[in-house]
Amino acid sequence: MQEVRETYIERIYELKQRKGYVRAIDLASILNVKPSTVTEMLQKLFKEGYVHYEKYRVVDLTPKGLELAQKLEKRHQAIKKLLMYIGVSEEIADKDACIIEHIISKESIEKIQDFAKKI
Repeated sequence: MQEVRETYIERIYELKQRKGYVRAIDLASILNVKPSTVTEMLQKLFKEGYVHYEKYRVVDLTPKGLELAQKLEKRHQAIKKLLMYIGVSEEIADKDACIIEHIISKESIEKIQDFAKKI
């Protein structure tokens, strides 16, 4: 559940930055899931305090959701930077960072972030 929650929050953050707004149908499209699946998850994220959501309206992150999104983005960029540093192509590093960022330990990500600042 945590990985799915984080993926939704990341995609909302990315879409908002790119388009200026987020609709449930946009999320369904980029996540390759049914709109009903997105609606269900948005309702959960709303209850947990991560998003502002009303059916048929735009979706936005709450301060709590924005904080998590920015944290995830920093983790992603640090992992991607490390992978590229050791010779992984940018495209593969980006894809792998998406996977790794959800399962890595707090200690490991802290060390990677410290290292990424140095390179």
